[in-house]
Amino acid sequence: MLDLTFQNFTSDKSLKGDFFKKILIAGAGELGLKDRGIEISLNLVGESKIRELNKKYRHKDKATDVLSFPMFGKSEIRNSKFVIHDLGDIFICLPFAKNDAKSENVSIEKKLSQLAAHGFLHLLGYDHEKSQAEARRMFGLESQILKKLKFK
Repeated sequence: MLDLTFQNFTSDKSLKGDFFKKILIAGAGELGLKDRGIEISLNLVGESKIRELNKKYRHKDKATDVLSFPMFGKSEIRNSKFVIHDLGDIFICLPFAKNDAKSENVSIEKKLSQLAAHGFLHLLGYDHEKSQAEARRMFGLESQILKKLKFK
């Protein structure tokens, strides 16, 4: 079971939580967590908010596409006896995603799916900045999740 708290702080209200919930359920299934109780908060924000968060928590004074704030580490989640796991918060910058989708010549849905999957993996403790091996593993899992969603 996956419980998603979705908040859209942008002016584009066409995007709904159900869209993101499907992505996160696919991710949970791919990682063998589908039967675990998972809670995630996903927030769509503008460039000023994502920049503020990036500066405050990562000491990088610039906007970015997605930020994740995990509650636990990878091994803590896998070994936990808790029935419900609050994995943490994902923040996606919608204007950044729209610009990336345009420059990559992909649909906004595909780009948002990639960012949601990416943020989800960060909540589970994956970190592509840690090492090349970890980056390959994380991006491989991201691709597998997108394939389940019929994105190549």
